[in-house]
Amino acid sequence: MKKVLYLFAAIALFASCKGGTSTDGTAKTDSASAQKESVPMAYKASYSSSFTISDNAKNEQMVLQSYKDWEDNTLKNGSTYLGDTVIMDFSNGKHLVAPRDGMLKEWQNFRDSLSSVKLNVVAVVNLHSADKNTDWVAVWYKETDTYKTGKIDSAFYQDDNNVKNGKLIYISSKRRTLYPIKKM
Repeated sequence: MKKVLYLFAAIALFASCKGGTSTDGTAKTDSASAQKESVPMAYKASYSSSFTISDNAKNEQMVLQSYKDWEDNTLKNGSTYLGDTVIMDFSNGKHLVAPRDGMLKEWQNFRDSLSSVKLNVVAVVNLHSADKNTDWVAVWYKETDTYKTGKIDSAFYQDDNNVKNGKLIYISSKRRTLYPIKKM
């Protein structure tokens, strides 16, 4: 876990030195980021490889509020931060495109099976894709779910949240089950 946090901190530090975007979405650059080194890459990113750290705190605040509402079971607040239509790739492989109310119903159905949720947010990265002019908030966290049956389940998650016009429009969630550490 410490190695992951150190790696993330190094990436965040490196990215923060490369400039970012201001709250109005315009790119900020410094002399280091103005001259991108031309190095051949083994793959070309199909979406974008032109991300900068964004300082649009409103996106980060809104996304984190959605997580807090999940934890507190106050999903009715979702109408303030979800777009008219929301696309979600769930960690179990399910892909859903639904109107805001349909997505909230889907979430509420699952949340109703839980007596409690505890989140430990490990890292949040607020990003802007310059070539696509899109905003993303990546969130790494540990979630501990207690089911109404008494079962307790914990896992690490990494979610990519796409924000457009101040609303969540796409969420991609990845899950890693927690297993006891096996010493070799």
